[in-house]
Amino acid sequence: MKQITFILTALIFISNCSYGQDAGFTGYATSIVDQNKVEINTYGFQDKIREVKYDSLTMQPIGSVSKVVIGLAIMKAVDLGFINIDTDINEYLNFKIANPNLKNGQPITLRHLGTHTSGITDNERYYVQGYKKGLQPPYQLGEFLKSYLTPEGTRYSKKNFGKNQPGKAYSYSNFGAALAAHVIENASKMPFDQFTETYIFQPLMMEDTHWHYKEIQMGAYSILYDEKDKPMDFYSLTTYPDGGLKTNIVDLSKMLQTIIKGYQGDSELLSETSWKLFFDKNFSQAEPIKGMDPSEPNSGIFIIYSNSGSIGHTGSDPGVSSVMFFDPETMKGKIFMANEDLTKHNVSAFKSIWQNL
Repeated sequence: MKQITFILTALIFISNCSYGQDAGFTGYATSIVDQNKVEINTYGFQDKIREVKYDSLTMQPIGSVSKVVIGLAIMKAVDLGFINIDTDINEYLNFKIANPNLKNGQPITLRHLGTHTSGITDNERYYVQGYKKGLQPPYQLGEFLKSYLTPEGTRYSKKNFGKNQPGKAYSYSNFGAALAAHVIENASKMPFDQFTETYIFQPLMMEDTHWHYKEIQMGAYSILYDEKDKPMDFYSLTTYPDGGLKTNIVDLSKMLQTIIKGYQGDSELLSETSWKLFFDKNFSQAEPIKGMDPSEPNSGIFIIYSNSGSIGHTGSDPGVSSVMFFDPETMKGKIFMANEDLTKHNVSAFKSIWQNL
């Protein structure tokens, strides 16, 4: 292993083992993180046809692990005085949202969005319209959300909402996550990608992390592969905050290390109060919330508690899989990110890799 640098007080070791890879994935990276060091290993190919190795600087989307950044951004916006997580989001938007399936207009808050209990659901018919081959999303985020969530919108339907009051039932929502990001940009008067660059990525020195593909860096992005190991075209998504973050294992390890430090009250990225709100469990153990996955029984703000007690998030998209968790008892975390989606063909390989980290 090669010692290369100190980053955020963490000694990083990197090992490239491209020809000893597990056959389940074309290319992937792993990281073991604690307060003092980061150990990174990479395997396989960034581009199999051209035989470009997947290394520590290979960038790729990370799917829904991106939502952790929304959670951090919400708490940063609280620190800056832009928002309150328990205020009706209509106070921050330039269009009004009301669940048509409820008689009384119970307010939706950022806490509801951040715990997937807002009542906003993912109507697959419309959600897929936000994806497009190429480097730029097909629509503007605010316009797309407005068309989905307001009665005058072309994508509006009662099916876009559940039938439970906000805070009463869990329903994982990509639209809800993207809406939370849009609330931040409306309240701060700053596009969400710019807000996170200024207040999260720059302070953490995440120099290779961004939301949209950059043409001048195309050689650094991994090709993504389908379940038959065939290369896919690059694609973008309109609701980019819910799953479109592009990063590499070095930068993502910096973020996880900061989250671990934040859990201990040892990170200045957020105030002590905001770190606490970020991690606070929002659901009662005595009365499990309706619809919650038993394997992930509780939630902070866009960060999940597994039934093992570990804290983090998973991510999946076409050609993408990522997992990021830490143990709050040992204060050790680990990351897996690959240029293929998790499927029945490689899930056993993933489990073996994860258990051996």
